[in-house]
Amino acid sequence: MVRLCHAFIGLLMLIDSAVLAEESGLLLAAHSASQFTIVRPAAASPSQVYAAEELQRFAKQMTGAELPIITDDQALPAKAILLGVTRHTETVLGEPLDLSKLGDDGLRIVTRAPHLLIIGSPVRGTLYGVYELLEKYGGCRWYAKHHHVVPKLDSWMIPQLDEIQVPAFPMREPFWWGMFDGDFAARCKVNGHRPELHERHGGKIRFGAGLFVHTFYPLMPPSEFFAEHPEYYSARNGKRTTEHAQLCLTNPDVVRIVTERVLARIRQDPQAKLFSVSQNDWGGWCQCPNCREIDQREGSPSGTMIHFVNQVAEAVEKEFPDVWIETLAYQYTRHPPKTLKPRHNVVPRLCTIECDFSAPLNVSTYEQNRKFVEDIEGWSAITDKLYVWDYTTNFGHYLCPHPNFGCLQGNVQFFRDNHVVGLFEQGAYQAPHAEFAELRAWILAKLLWNADQDVERLYQDFFRGYYGPAAQPIRQYFDELQALVKPDEHVLQIWYPPTSPYYTDAFFDRAARLWAEAEAMVKDDPALSYNVRMSALPVIYARLERWPATTLALEDRDGVLTPVGIAPEYAALAREFLDRIAEGGITYISESHVRHTEYLANLRKRLEDGPPTAQSPAVGQRRADRLIVEDRMMSLGRQGEWGKRVSDDQAEDGSAIKLFNTHYEWCLQWHVNPTVFEPDTEYKLRVRVRVVKTEREGNAFWAGIYDAARKKGWGQIQPNTSAVQEGYQWYDVATWTPQADQYLWIGPGPFTKGVGQSAVEAVYVDRFELTRGNDK
Repeated sequence: MVRLCHAFIGLLMLIDSAVLAEESGLLLAAHSASQFTIVRPAAASPSQVYAAEELQRFAKQMTGAELPIITDDQALPAKAILLGVTRHTETVLGEPLDLSKLGDDGLRIVTRAPHLLIIGSPVRGTLYGVYELLEKYGGCRWYAKHHHVVPKLDSWMIPQLDEIQVPAFPMREPFWWGMFDGDFAARCKVNGHRPELHERHGGKIRFGAGLFVHTFYPLMPPSEFFAEHPEYYSARNGKRTTEHAQLCLTNPDVVRIVTERVLARIRQDPQAKLFSVSQNDWGGWCQCPNCREIDQREGSPSGTMIHFVNQVAEAVEKEFPDVWIETLAYQYTRHPPKTLKPRHNVVPRLCTIECDFSAPLNVSTYEQNRKFVEDIEGWSAITDKLYVWDYTTNFGHYLCPHPNFGCLQGNVQFFRDNHVVGLFEQGAYQAPHAEFAELRAWILAKLLWNADQDVERLYQDFFRGYYGPAAQPIRQYFDELQALVKPDEHVLQIWYPPTSPYYTDAFFDRAARLWAEAEAMVKDDPALSYNVRMSALPVIYARLERWPATTLALEDRDGVLTPVGIAPEYAALAREFLDRIAEGGITYISESHVRHTEYLANLRKRLEDGPPTAQSPAVGQRRADRLIVEDRMMSLGRQGEWGKRVSDDQAEDGSAIKLFNTHYEWCLQWHVNPTVFEPDTEYKLRVRVRVVKTEREGNAFWAGIYDAARKKGWGQIQPNTSAVQEGYQWYDVATWTPQADQYLWIGPGPFTKGVGQSAVEAVYVDRFELTRGNDK
């Protein structure tokens, strides 16, 4: 009897609340009860069935009330939430339905008391409408794959509304590890190629049959054709070649074969929207007379590209009128042609890889940004369909602070305003917990849906929901970090290390204190504590990378400061880093897994070295007459791609850094630590290097000193292979005065890319030596 009385009282309270709510909106649930029924079409799509289940599931979690689900072949309930286009929808709405402007993803949420309508296509629009209702009007938040917030509500009131939303981009892809989870991606209204979006999520807009990017050789493998038909491939310097080359785009047989093979791929996968017909990932375009004539007329090699792809696309349209053919406007093809225009079913893709990300592209004064803006505006003038591959992380250092948030919204708006239909925001896609990974993925998903949102409100929302009580110190750190790159002269590119000039030790000392404060605030909440500890990793990583003299304490051995055991403070920091990496399941600290494994292996090896001896002076307690910089003290850019650390019996300490012959970057560096040098005193730099030569003659390596603050260099020696002897040799570089913001550098010798090749097989670097004055 008591239970019955309580139930009756609850029902009366619900009725009273509903009467009071009639004027202000709809009361969907109160006191763990609801008068509403979810109605979906009897012939609902899988995503509409799932939409009803998701609404029922989260409504119960929020309010305790379980809303029943029925199909529209039943009578209209007294109070209904109508999903999609049911047989009741138009009658309840009181007006003709027009879904044409909503497309596959757009949504409309409208109240028609006593009913609520969530109108959208059976593809994804209905499902997205449910998520919008739950998020905007219910308070649900899905911040990350592993972290969401579902509020507990005594009552759930929906205001009177009629809201239409259409996404800023038809194809939306924040390419971040956590966003690959299908449920999380759908809840963030992401529909791109990579996430695991199934039928219940409405599928996705995807590339078909393996034709994603750089498809020339997959479509026409040189191993299949070159021997009998070298004319199918690039003419370079009067000779047909396939080495770092492309296809001959004016050869009619090439047009025919590529068209036939693209059509065959589409027939294998007719549900896909995009198929890529695009250049290989290097230069080497064809310079035969026919190709050169078009390129010269059009002012860019994009001329032959569009001429070629248009022919393929025209044939595709006859059989598959809804398919888009994607191609690249990338590197040598990025500048648009003068007169040729892409067909309406051709989607050129531009890439921002050369750009500065400290400010929006169309605001930045950086030269590469200005060129990119000119190019995309040129393409936008000749097509209404562009695809952009944008870069939103630090690929050399996923865990490095990367203050690019100031450019995100501006860039998204700029892309939208220039006819971009698909936006691919590449981030740290191989493992969780890169620098502010969860925040970036979530913010980008929001902006790709609505580029004009109040970003500050989004920040406040995320920091509060993802970090809880620790939000304030983390937000303080975040704001100070973004401010570092606000001056125009501060460039932020996608490989910059934490030793970049705008970072200071004082900044990271303050950052460490803020993160320690944040960790203390949530130490008793396992979920929030995990979020904070993983998000603090970039500061730990940066401090390890910036450690004075890199990692090693120095010992005075007969007047020479020589690296010995690691500093105890460094050891504690390294152990903490390794523990958190293991806890978070972080398997990539950069895009190169080789660099990841070698970095962790080197870190563990340094820990095995143990602390310095009691007699070893701390760094800075004495000034160097002579300093040895071992290879393990140096910073190697793009480890695994530009070089790697190796065992070498010929090296003084049994190890060296091997630099590959695929590039001539200043990839190996040691940042000057002024505390170990006598102030205002000149030192002589020499390097111990072993060169493995080829039969070609050319530059063996180059080395020098650069002052990033003063934009000045010293040395830059560049010995020719003819002057290089076998085995390790010492090479004098320069005499100069060591100061802060300087670094020593070395790289393989320059060569002409795309025409010649490196004159070396490899360059091995053993150590640097710095001696006071000109004494040897």
